Amino acid sequence: IYPAFLNDSGMSDTDILLLYFAFGISRVISLVLAGKFSKRTSQTLIAATIAVSIGLLISAISDSIIMFAVALVLMGFGFSIFFPLTLEIILSKTSKTISGKIIGAYETVFGIGWVIGPTLGGPISQSFGNQSPYIVFFIIGIAITILAITHRNKLEPNKIHN
Repeated sequence: IYPAFLNDSGMSDTDILLLYFAFGISRVISLVLAGKFSKRTSQTLIAATIAVSIGLLISAISDSIIMFAVALVLMGFGFSIFFPLTLEIILSKTSKTISGKIIGAYETVFGIGWVIGPTLGGPISQSFGNQSPYIVFFIIGIAITILAITHRNKLEPNKIHN
């Protein structure tokens, strides 16, 4: 729904393509640096949730291509870092005999999130305005960030000793 939101916010088709280019570049750079980020897993995950949350808030209040670019770069970083680091944490705490099942369950949870987001976002937009889902998900993101901060010791992967 984000491209439609951008269009409704006055962005042209070319603007939207450029914004998604910035989003993609942010993701590529983040993924290239994921190894460095993984040295401080809990701090990086907290930074990622903050980045996505702030990106959502900026999206809700933006009216220029520059501000939308900032929002998408932040969200690109957060989304890109979140996936590999959370998978590393989960697999480091899982027996190799069931790792395939765990990866499947993990992907299912992500898939459910991608279904729930637009399913909730549409009715929220219809009822309260186009910016409202981004504000709601910003608030949810801050709540998740607070949970991550309070449980940051559980966000570190188990270290494998040779």
